[in-house]
Amino acid sequence: MSLRDWGCRRRADDGRVTVAGVMTFRASALVLCGALAGCGPSLATLQPAQVGPQGRLSVAAGTEIALPTGRITEIVDTGETLAKRCSNQNCQLTDEEKRQIFDAGVNLAANPPSVGHHLAVNYTMADGMELGLRWAGPNWRVGGRYQLLRHEDGPFDLVAGLGIARGTTAIPLGDVLPVLHIDDFTRWTFDLPVLLGTSRSWFRAWGGVKLAYSRFDTRMHLDAGAEEQILASFDGKALYVLGQGGLALGYQWIFLAAELTMGEVSGTARASIPALTGAMRNPDLSGFVVYPAVAVLGEF
Repeated sequence: MSLRDWGCRRRADDGRVTVAGVMTFRASALVLCGALAGCGPSLATLQPAQVGPQGRLSVAAGTEIALPTGRITEIVDTGETLAKRCSNQNCQLTDEEKRQIFDAGVNLAANPPSVGHHLAVNYTMADGMELGLRWAGPNWRVGGRYQLLRHEDGPFDLVAGLGIARGTTAIPLGDVLPVLHIDDFTRWTFDLPVLLGTSRSWFRAWGGVKLAYSRFDTRMHLDAGAEEQILASFDGKALYVLGQGGLALGYQWIFLAAELTMGEVSGTARASIPALTGAMRNPDLSGFVVYPAVAVLGEF
């Protein structure tokens, strides 16, 4: 299976994401998404641009899907091809090719395709000020939002937020990079969403921008032969510049919501691989992410 077969790819001529790339999934890719559930950063908001009155409790329960595209999938495809040459304990690879497998591993760990759960609880502590807790796979996030404008007083609602999340997990790479194993992976993510929108008794609509900054570290080992294992450690950072929009339909206190987040990710990682000779370039983590999500929202 090649990630290029299912990943959301950019056109070589102008860099745009193709609809065919977004929709082309194979069953094996869905299995991989399930195995990597929650390994990536949670980029969904799944909250209207509205903070309720003091004492309001709101909940969201849903599913997030992460689809990395562009250069991320190209790097992973290269690593996958090389990793298959390393199977059956017959690893005839140069040091540079081994580095490429590690590059693929760190890209797949930093921005994996995944399907994960989303459960959030938010409480309005004071009028216009909200605190919340969210669980998305191994990632826990605490954050708050503040209502800057209300549609009752003007044309729209405007909300700004701030959050911090931490996740730690082991990441299975399955059939994609079978000779590479990630022992542990820890990520910190800081996010700043700014949303505007409006709401009525039967619908909620919102859109805006989100900035997210992520730092991570991980350890990997490559099975490079019957008696050789190459250890590597990575630490990296990534900046996500995102746009997102959502719509929720329902009545009074319960709604069905759908949200789409898309944007650029840019980042690098530093590698330490003592067993390999020569300088190791910093793996490039840049690409484009497409992040749909659905949820049931409740307001009490």
